[in-house]
Amino acid sequence: MEIPEGERRVWLSRTANPWLRLVAAATGAVAVAAPLVGTGAPTASMWLLIVPFAVASAAVLVCSSVRVRVGGRGVDVAFGPLGWPVRRWDAADVEWARAERRTPAQVGGWGYRLSGLGTTVMLRAGECLVIRARGKEFAVSVDDAERGAALLNSLAGARAERP
Repeated sequence: MEIPEGERRVWLSRTANPWLRLVAAATGAVAVAAPLVGTGAPTASMWLLIVPFAVASAAVLVCSSVRVRVGGRGVDVAFGPLGWPVRRWDAADVEWARAERRTPAQVGGWGYRLSGLGTTVMLRAGECLVIRARGKEFAVSVDDAERGAALLNSLAGARAERP
């Protein structure tokens, strides 16, 4: 992708998994309901129920959606409905980017996965933006990944030929 001198380009994509949001809501409901159905003040055993469900709810909610931004600074991958936490790579750190079809079976399931393919954020099967930066691969399932990869390769000055 050619970027004329003096122009700025940006690519944005977002993906959400409604099933993961439902799991987050269900585990959060258990954490909230536990003290309501208990009698009196929360006991130590009640906290043993509340805390794990609250932590699970927050963790699943963070992994239920993702926003990807490719721009002049590089790549930002923001997690969850609040866009936090964020993983960032400077354009200078990116060796190459490509679009690739991946399935949950290839990466070990749904969510934030570590596998032989590197790190993958798998919210839906299909097209993923795959980047290689600092010697490691990171993939995220988003729409229009090919355009994001083309822009990132242009910004990074990466060669069109890649493995």
